[in-house]
Amino acid sequence: MAKAWKETQKQFHTEMETVLVLVIITTLLLMFVPIARDYVEIMLAVVGLIILLQIFRAIGVINEVREYERLAVFRMGHFHKIAGPGWIFLIPFFEKAEKLDLRVQKMDIPPQEVITADEIRVGTDMIVYYKIKDPAKAVLSVKDFKETIKGYVYAALRDIASNLTLNELYSEIEKVNDIVKVKIEPMTIEWGVTVIDVEVQQMKIPDSIQSAMHFRRTAKEEWAAAQYQARAQRTLIEAVAEAASKLDDKALQYLYIKEAIPKLAEGESTKIVFPMNFPDLPGGIKKVTEEVAALNLTGLAGDSSIAMDKKKKKKTE
Repeated sequence: MAKAWKETQKQFHTEMETVLVLVIITTLLLMFVPIARDYVEIMLAVVGLIILLQIFRAIGVINEVREYERLAVFRMGHFHKIAGPGWIFLIPFFEKAEKLDLRVQKMDIPPQEVITADEIRVGTDMIVYYKIKDPAKAVLSVKDFKETIKGYVYAALRDIASNLTLNELYSEIEKVNDIVKVKIEPMTIEWGVTVIDVEVQQMKIPDSIQSAMHFRRTAKEEWAAAQYQARAQRTLIEAVAEAASKLDDKALQYLYIKEAIPKLAEGESTKIVFPMNFPDLPGGIKKVTEEVAALNLTGLAGDSSIAMDKKKKKKTE
């Protein structure tokens, strides 16, 4: 009621401003345009008619209804008709009207708090998109369909959240939107209103729960990475085993020596002792000896240089 009164006051001030501007323009024409004085009666009649129409518009006798609007007219308290678009004339003191917008509209649901199945309080912020299909039902079937829709949306969301855990509510938010829409749609159709969409814009989770969810997500990612690495290592071992099954003992000895010696020689004080006789290996002992000699054995080279220095000192003494 207060909102409607404010809109009426705003419209009245707008129409009165138009009347004032029209009066000022007419006065200036009569003062500074001599030819206008010859048509003063006609001008005054036209101006008077326009002023009268503006006054009727200001007090609500004439209502301008746009193409996307409709007017619910009540005559002496009884519903009379749905009027519009265009100019609608109302009988003063006997008829009153309520204007409805038929376009798709957005309605913000105030933030509400729901409790999930695992007893966690979650703040929700929702938006409902709706459209009036039957203006008569929207006026006659419910006192204030906007506030009623808000109450039904909150009740539906609270009921859904109580049957879902926090993870389910958070991960299946699209399904939650659809379920809320399905729950409130039968009631809104009886009010002549169609709910187009329901969207949960934001979910506020307590900080402690957010930290726990973050740690659990990180642990799952690390576990998945470890599993992937283990599977890769197992595949590598199986491939090596399959390749080794096709080699004879001599080839395996050769590969073992070739791969093991560089690893053993990586230390700074590593000593490697070779047997006097190598077994028969692929390529012969000469090839193996050449490959070993070509290695950068830091520890072995260091020990050899120390021995040579001692021999030189003994000779000089």
